[in-house]
Amino acid sequence: MAFTKAATVQEIPAGKGMQVNLNGKVIALFNANGGFYAIDDTCPHRGASLSEGEVQGTEVICPWHNAWFDLTTGAHLSPPAPHGVGCYKVQVVGDEVQIDV
Repeated sequence: MAFTKAATVQEIPAGKGMQVNLNGKVIALFNANGGFYAIDDTCPHRGASLSEGEVQGTEVICPWHNAWFDLTTGAHLSPPAPHGVGCYKVQVVGDEVQIDV
Protein backbone atom coordinates (compact mmCIF):
# COMPACT_ATOMS: atom_id res chain seq x y z
CA MET A 1 0.00 0.00 0.00
CA ALA A 2 1.15 3.50 -0.75
CA PHE A 3 -0.31 6.98 -0.52
CA THR A 4 -1.70 8.07 -3.89
CA LYS A 5 -3.06 11.47 -4.91
CA ALA A 6 -6.85 11.29 -5.04
CA ALA A 7 -7.83 14.97 -5.31
CA THR A 8 -6.80 18.46 -4.36
CA VAL A 9 -8.04 20.14 -1.20
CA GLN A 10 -9.95 22.65 -3.34
CA GLU A 11 -11.91 19.93 -5.17
CA ILE A 12 -13.79 18.79 -2.06
CA PRO A 13 -15.86 21.50 -0.32
CA ALA A 14 -16.34 21.29 3.44
CA GLY A 15 -19.17 18.92 4.36
CA LYS A 16 -19.12 17.15 0.98
CA GLY A 17 -17.86 13.94 -0.56
CA MET A 18 -16.62 12.86 -3.97
CA GLN A 19 -16.06 9.54 -5.66
CA VAL A 20 -12.52 8.61 -6.66
CA ASN A 21 -11.13 5.51 -8.36
CA LEU A 22 -7.71 4.39 -7.15
CA ASN A 23 -5.93 1.10 -7.85
CA GLY A 24 -9.19 -0.56 -8.91
CA LYS A 25 -11.13 0.58 -5.84
CA VAL A 26 -14.11 2.92 -5.81
CA ILE A 27 -13.62 5.18 -2.80
CA ALA A 28 -15.71 7.94 -1.22
CA LEU A 29 -13.49 10.83 -0.13
CA PHE A 30 -14.95 13.35 2.32
CA ASN A 31 -14.05 16.75 3.74
CA ALA A 32 -15.70 16.69 7.16
CA ASN A 33 -15.09 18.59 10.41
CA GLY A 34 -11.85 20.05 9.07
CA GLY A 35 -10.38 16.67 8.10
CA PHE A 36 -10.38 14.34 5.12
CA TYR A 37 -11.70 10.77 5.33
CA ALA A 38 -11.89 7.88 2.86
CA ILE A 39 -14.19 4.85 2.95
CA ASP A 40 -15.43 2.36 0.37
CA ASP A 41 -18.05 4.14 -1.74
CA THR A 42 -20.59 1.32 -2.00
CA CYS A 43 -23.24 0.91 0.71
CA PRO A 44 -23.45 -2.78 1.68
CA HIS A 45 -27.25 -2.60 1.86
CA ARG A 46 -28.24 -1.91 -1.77
CA GLY A 47 -25.11 -0.50 -3.41
CA ALA A 48 -25.74 3.26 -3.23
CA SER A 49 -22.82 5.62 -3.66
CA LEU A 50 -21.93 6.87 -0.18
CA SER A 51 -20.03 9.83 -1.67
CA GLU A 52 -23.45 11.26 -2.58
CA GLY A 53 -24.69 11.00 1.02
CA GLU A 54 -25.30 13.79 3.50
CA VAL A 55 -22.37 14.52 5.81
CA GLN A 56 -23.08 15.29 9.46
CA GLY A 57 -19.98 15.78 11.57
CA THR A 58 -17.79 12.75 10.86
CA GLU A 59 -20.70 10.58 9.71
CA VAL A 60 -22.36 10.09 6.35
CA ILE A 61 -25.95 9.08 5.68
CA CYS A 62 -26.57 6.76 2.73
CA PRO A 63 -28.61 8.66 0.12
CA TRP A 64 -30.95 5.73 -0.58
CA HIS A 65 -32.09 4.22 2.72
CA ASN A 66 -30.54 6.38 5.45
CA ALA A 67 -27.99 3.95 6.88
CA TRP A 68 -25.34 5.88 8.84
CA PHE A 69 -21.58 5.26 8.60
CA ASP A 70 -18.67 6.57 10.68
CA LEU A 71 -16.15 8.26 8.38
CA THR A 72 -13.31 7.68 10.83
CA THR A 73 -13.70 3.88 10.97
CA GLY A 74 -16.12 2.82 8.19
CA ALA A 75 -18.40 1.26 10.84
CA HIS A 76 -22.13 1.21 10.18
CA LEU A 77 -24.08 3.01 12.87
CA SER A 78 -27.65 2.12 11.91
CA PRO A 79 -29.71 -0.28 9.80
CA PRO A 80 -30.48 -1.17 7.09
CA ALA A 81 -26.77 -1.63 6.34
CA PRO A 82 -25.73 -5.09 7.62
CA HIS A 83 -22.07 -4.13 8.23
CA GLY A 84 -19.53 -1.39 7.80
CA VAL A 85 -17.29 -0.54 4.85
CA GLY A 86 -13.55 -0.38 4.33
CA CYS A 87 -11.71 2.66 5.68
CA TYR A 88 -8.45 4.13 4.36
CA LYS A 89 -5.74 6.37 5.81
CA VAL A 90 -5.67 9.88 4.34
CA GLN A 91 -2.96 12.51 4.39
CA VAL A 92 -2.73 16.03 2.99
CA VAL A 93 0.56 17.04 1.42
CA GLY A 94 0.54 20.62 0.17
CA ASP A 95 -2.81 20.83 -1.61
CA GLU A 96 -2.94 17.12 -2.46
CA VAL A 97 -5.30 14.79 -0.65
CA GLN A 98 -3.68 11.35 -0.70
CA ILE A 99 -5.18 7.98 0.20
CA ASP A 100 -3.25 4.90 1.32
CA VAL A 101 -4.56 2.26 -1.09
